[in-house]
Amino acid sequence: MIKKSLPKRLAAALMLVLAVSCDSGRAPQVGQRPGGAAAGDGKPVLGGRLIIGVQQEPEMLSEILNAMATNNLVCNLIFSKFVKYDDSLRLIPDLIERIPSVENGGISQDHMTYTYHLRRDAYWHDGRPVTSADVKFTYEVIMNPKVNVESREGWDMIAAVDTPDDKTVIFHLKRPYPDFVGETFYDESVLPKHILEDDVGEKFHSCRFHHQPVGSGPFEFEEWVNGSHLIVKRNEAYYGEGPYLDEIIFKFIPDENTLLVQLKTGEIDLFHRADINFYRDINRIPGIKVYRTPMLMYEHIDLNTEHPILKDKRVRQALSYATNKLQIAEKVYSGLVKAAPLDEFHSSKYFNPSAAGKAKYDPLQARRLLRDAGWMDHDGDGIIDKDGQKLSLTISATSGNINRKRAELVLREQYREMGIDLKIRNYNPTVLYGTYEDGGILKRGKFDLAMYAWLSSPEPATKEALYSAKNIPPKGQNNPRINHPRLSKLLQKGSNEVDETDRIRIYHEISEILVDEAPVIPLFWYTSLNPCTERLRNFRPNPTQSADTWNASTWYLVQ
Repeated sequence: MIKKSLPKRLAAALMLVLAVSCDSGRAPQVGQRPGGAAAGDGKPVLGGRLIIGVQQEPEMLSEILNAMATNNLVCNLIFSKFVKYDDSLRLIPDLIERIPSVENGGISQDHMTYTYHLRRDAYWHDGRPVTSADVKFTYEVIMNPKVNVESREGWDMIAAVDTPDDKTVIFHLKRPYPDFVGETFYDESVLPKHILEDDVGEKFHSCRFHHQPVGSGPFEFEEWVNGSHLIVKRNEAYYGEGPYLDEIIFKFIPDENTLLVQLKTGEIDLFHRADINFYRDINRIPGIKVYRTPMLMYEHIDLNTEHPILKDKRVRQALSYATNKLQIAEKVYSGLVKAAPLDEFHSSKYFNPSAAGKAKYDPLQARRLLRDAGWMDHDGDGIIDKDGQKLSLTISATSGNINRKRAELVLREQYREMGIDLKIRNYNPTVLYGTYEDGGILKRGKFDLAMYAWLSSPEPATKEALYSAKNIPPKGQNNPRINHPRLSKLLQKGSNEVDETDRIRIYHEISEILVDEAPVIPLFWYTSLNPCTERLRNFRPNPTQSADTWNASTWYLVQ
């Protein structure tokens, strides 16, 4: 859920683990869906609709205000970004003619000025051209203090925006920001000024646009029936390749078993991010191809550092030491996910082995820390207490997610061995991930422990959005509410550092602080499972926040 130029130093390492595995079931069923190209002709043909089954329904369609994965999945179809990552982690242009660099003159020698040229054939779905005024307006919306955005990361580095003509945008930075090209316009889409200019400020959160959006992407918004489905249709005036499909329909089905049944019956064509434990069953379904993709997405537990019990760092550390991540990976995910000692991908140069070694399962150390903090079982009931208060905490996750419920039950047993009482209270995703204005559980800090996933960026600068004190809600994504001056300073310094050696050193220290402060407990890195009809062509799951719909304009169906 983190809103987020992949450097060669990281791409080389990640490419070793980000190869996509495709597995096919038995012979495909004939005539499941109307439309599409004839099988085997190799040429995309217009027509057909694709039905995608998803577990979570987005609260709104706004990447600026909400970081839900399904929101991003749909917004990728409707809106355009400056750049996006492909499935091989290459940064590619989308709404711009080329990616700026020092070599092509798009970036100044001092890395303080960035010049972008918009595509001249890009139009909003209402027929108006996309202009530099829209880009500047998007910047102004994000930086408006009355708009509670998910993150201002990168945007807050901008000192001024020049628009010398309708298709040229020049950004002047306050200081060097090496991830500016890959981070700033990788997360948020450009917004139409002519539609939204009267809805800035506090009105922006509740405007109709977020439920009936107008974008410039390959598909246009058509219909949204809450609790049922959302439909997008082909944009006939799209500037890129395609789109070939007539429609893409998202069906909102909270229960994973129901999604599996509908995949088997052909009621859905694609089961987006299926439960990894369904792999063996899905692989036997006739006419289904299974895509397995290692993800830059990690499951974790946020610890509310403002909670009366969790304010004590020793308690947070104890919870971290008491968490057996390997047991969760084996019991819940059959060993098909990789335990995560840190929130940094294990093949990244920013991964700190020393910090990772300290983030290990150590129940003896957990008990020692709790005892030092004054938590002991004074009345012999098996639950430790202090000053008459039991160490009882509640963990929250998304309701309807079988694996998260299983993981919570495993955690309950692990923590019970420490004398900690762990209660479970799960919420509908729109409630857990809701905006501050709508009373979202995470944004309002109405939780003790919260378990969910972050879809990370290949670059570490995104950590500033998660852990800097300036990004404590309602203004950002620092849901644990960690307020650590040294950490905040290092996060800003790391974002600005151009020298690679110094940058690695900075992020290594950041990892040391995160392990010591324990505002989060990383659990494991996901492997995504996307089973879909064999009739779908050009489906290439994406391990980044560009999401699996990043190239949906090129998708087509064969008979």
